[in-house]
Amino acid sequence: MRMMIVGAGSLGLLFAAKLSAFCEKLTVITRTKEQADLLAQDGIMLRGTTERIRTTRGGFIEFSHYQDDKDSLTRATGPVQPYDYIFLMVKQPAITKELAQYIDSRRSEITYLVSFQNGIGHEDVLSEDDRENKLLLAVTTEGARRESQTEVSHTGHGITYLGASKRTDPVHKKTTHFLLVNLMEEAGFRTKMSKNMEVRIWSKLIINAVINPLTAILRVKNGELLESTWTKELMLDLYREACFVAEAKEIKLPDELWQNIVSVCKATSRNHSSMLQDIEQSRTTEIDRINGSLLQMAEELNLDLPAHRTVYRLVKALE
Repeated sequence: MRMMIVGAGSLGLLFAAKLSAFCEKLTVITRTKEQADLLAQDGIMLRGTTERIRTTRGGFIEFSHYQDDKDSLTRATGPVQPYDYIFLMVKQPAITKELAQYIDSRRSEITYLVSFQNGIGHEDVLSEDDRENKLLLAVTTEGARRESQTEVSHTGHGITYLGASKRTDPVHKKTTHFLLVNLMEEAGFRTKMSKNMEVRIWSKLIINAVINPLTAILRVKNGELLESTWTKELMLDLYREACFVAEAKEIKLPDELWQNIVSVCKATSRNHSSMLQDIEQSRTTEIDRINGSLLQMAEELNLDLPAHRTVYRLVKALE
């Protein structure tokens, strides 16, 4: 398997570290040259292991970078040897048309792009150049925390779902995807193919919309939300409002979604959510693409979401 991972945040480093031993070739694309140089020098340190990870089955992990400007993104040239999969693991606001073009230049007719993002809407940008129907969507509940530019902790085990976007031809190369699922399972990631990614994505959106803003506002770990009656009531308010939007959009959510939210909090009890990490490190959060997207849809549907509106304003104030 030949793979590229675009994005070297917490999940990007975690997946790269654990998949590297099972790949013939692995390339990690960071945003900055500084991080790429540090990784090339030091390798990836997965907390809990004793050695820095540098190699694949076929050689060394390659580290490169893309810059945050249009010129460097569009200077890309195609791969000498094709990748089987490109994992896109940047945050949703980073997905620009220029980045999509950069990724497209690294793809061949056999390359599948696998999009790991919170929220909804990013598939619209990625689908524009997806002429071969090789876009897969991914939803994961794995927990990770980036400790430095080269170090990552695996803070909670979850499950990863892979499946076609609704725009994609449902006939896939099942053998190829079976190999990917098998590889990820070998690397320690519980993985399943899903025929209903729209529901998976909506479920993940609601999980994030309930957990992330409250952890960011209160500066607590995921598990601490379950320790107070007050925070649990806030979680329920956010959950119920999000369900109103899903129902109005005719999305059939799983009956056990609330219990799944509780289970995610327990499974990632020691985890700092990505939104809390962004606030702690003075970065822009994904609130616009998570709670903000629900608020935008609610406005179009003439629905009122007072709990989401309040946490949205509080997170924007913290930003």
